[in-house]
Amino acid sequence: IHSRSIEMNTYALDDDTILVEGWLREGRFQAVYDLTGEKIEAGPVHHMAIRLKLAGAPLTILDAEAEMVHVPLDFCRTTLETIQKVVGLEIRAGFKKKVRTLMGREKGCVHLNHLLTVMSQAAFQGYVAHKRQIRQPVAESLEAVEGLDSLMGSCRAWAPDGPKVKRLKAAIARGRAASNP
Repeated sequence: IHSRSIEMNTYALDDDTILVEGWLREGRFQAVYDLTGEKIEAGPVHHMAIRLKLAGAPLTILDAEAEMVHVPLDFCRTTLETIQKVVGLEIRAGFKKKVRTLMGREKGCVHLNHLLTVMSQAAFQGYVAHKRQIRQPVAESLEAVEGLDSLMGSCRAWAPDGPKVKRLKAAIARGRAASNP
């Protein structure tokens, strides 16, 4: 009766800068009646995009734009400018809360807000994939691991006693042992 899909892609712009593009598409497969009793035919409901230019550690939004191909009301497009409020934000703990404060609820569009907050995880993953195309030396300590604060505690595998952290600690210990024979 209803579908929603979100698609994200990351593109390299230079050695430190990426473009992340996210699309949200939503549609109904049957007619519905809105709260006024008006019949709305089946079809697309939302089709929108956000593009973010990001760089650095911490990953920072350098530029942002939004596009609304299809929306239920033309009025919805008055929220497009809210995306500019996130330029300069760092994608790190607390990002979703900051987005809600800047462009959530009556200030903006719940669908743009949702797409942007979901994109933050994809942006981080895309940036990591971009930066890790070339093998880097293992950090000398946990404190020296770039972006670890975004990973630590993000899921069970990255819990302080989880398998990813244990593997990282073991690799750091092996590196120390190899440099101090």
